[in-house]
Amino acid sequence: MIDTKEQVARHLSTLIGLDVSGVAHAADMLTLQFGPLREVRTGRGTTKHLGDWALHIQCNWRIEQVNAIVASYSDFAASEESTRITTQRIRDLLVTQGPTAVLDIEAGEKGNAVVSLATGMRLVILADAIPDDEDWRLFPSNPDAKHFVIEGGKVDPWSL
Repeated sequence: MIDTKEQVARHLSTLIGLDVSGVAHAADMLTLQFGPLREVRTGRGTTKHLGDWALHIQCNWRIEQVNAIVASYSDFAASEESTRITTQRIRDLLVTQGPTAVLDIEAGEKGNAVVSLATGMRLVILADAIPDDEDWRLFPSNPDAKHFVIEGGKVDPWSL
């Protein structure tokens, strides 16, 4: 049997010491890059900037600073304009205002996690635990690498 809490801690611990280097979104999914950015050509011939690791969050999340919520999934769910503004606010907080390193990881039950960041901020991931619905994924920028996926509040066994 897979110990979800242990697997979340093990996989997310790879982020400790890395800076948040990119913040974006795809519809209502928050996407974060960690580690130095480098240019990569896509199959379509465009250029994008990728860090060493990417975290894509499709479940409930929030960014806290000194126990105040500074951004959350509900900001993304409000409207396309709200999503754009929230993405920029998060980018300003975590990237533009200087490097924001991952200090620690705390894994919770059912795929939940807390990523402690420099400057007193925390990314809190609250998996929805809806069966067959992806909550979040972590993966290296290598296109051939496996993705670690939390789906329905559990580790997707195909991601191990």
